[in-house]
Amino acid sequence: MQEARKLPTGSEHYRAFVGPTDQFDFMSSTQFAFLYAMGIREHHKVLDFGCGSLRLGRLLIPFLNEGKYFGIEPNEWLIEDGIERELGRDTVGLKKPRFNNNADFDTDVFGEKFDYIVAQSILTHTGPSSVKAFVKSASRALAPGGLLLFSYICEKDPDAALPEDGWYYPACVNYTEDWMLRELGDAGLLGMSIPWYHPAASWIAASPTQEGLPQADHMDLVKGAVLRAPQFAGSIR
Repeated sequence: MQEARKLPTGSEHYRAFVGPTDQFDFMSSTQFAFLYAMGIREHHKVLDFGCGSLRLGRLLIPFLNEGKYFGIEPNEWLIEDGIERELGRDTVGLKKPRFNNNADFDTDVFGEKFDYIVAQSILTHTGPSSVKAFVKSASRALAPGGLLLFSYICEKDPDAALPEDGWYYPACVNYTEDWMLRELGDAGLLGMSIPWYHPAASWIAASPTQEGLPQADHMDLVKGAVLRAPQFAGSIR
């Protein structure tokens, strides 16, 4: 694990492949804390889209009831390494998570309706056509009142051109907030920006109904501040 901390993002190691290795623990805990702040309970069905090496799954799978965690990850080796080195086969046998390896941005593959869909650092590397495919698929896969949470890199220039289609990892792409919210609306979802801290991106929440979204006057409760951690001092604002 110490050796992995020296590797650049995208290296063929289960921790380095999914992002900065010195943030692996943080990205586990902040995602779980975000879901907790958004009301997740153990009986909810959750889709971890782009679950990678179970950075979130290693916390979420033990928390959820049996059969409630679903993960999509095209790179099967990441899931296997995450199970072997972070989660454990006994937990898999007990909690019975389900996985799928499709690379088509298709959330319908399980035939389930999800209370939560979370996509951390996926649309940050994705061209427009795949973003559109994902939000349309997520709209179909959300339960009534379900919540979609995803990170993206916010482009501040309203006149900036869209990126070309494709998969850019480990490079990143930017989108304006207006473009993202418009695409969500075209897919039948209501979206809003959430001020939850991310060291390199921004969060959006979307739901089929207004009732599924947090209230505007609750935004001060979903900041994600991290105390006593100089690396994430930007979270305190």
